[in-house]
Amino acid sequence: MLRVLLVEDEPDVSLVAATVLEEAGYHVTVASDGHEGLEIALQEMPELVVTDFMMPCLSGLEMIERLRAAGYDRPIILTTAIPEDHLPRHPGYDAYLAKPYGTRALLTLVEAFRVQLGR
Repeated sequence: MLRVLLVEDEPDVSLVAATVLEEAGYHVTVASDGHEGLEIALQEMPELVVTDFMMPCLSGLEMIERLRAAGYDRPIILTTAIPEDHLPRHPGYDAYLAKPYGTRALLTLVEAFRVQLGR
């Protein structure tokens, strides 16, 4: 079972995304800010991270930068309402998902990484 870390500070978005992923058969751990997400990712080493960009304590991009610096080389999906062309050029994430996103779009992207990882 693919382990997914969902880092999202909006409780409604977090609940819906986690529920959809769990119902699809994924094991989901939820963090509500970038600092908590960083700690969980480094401790549990999930196969996939889905993170929001704008969060308290540590932004999604700051969290990604620290994860990559620590050697985390697994896929990371960044979700944000900010257009991708307004984000830094070398952000360290593997896929971008525009907010608000539909659950089908999230599942399609997660499934693509599951296949890529051979899980």
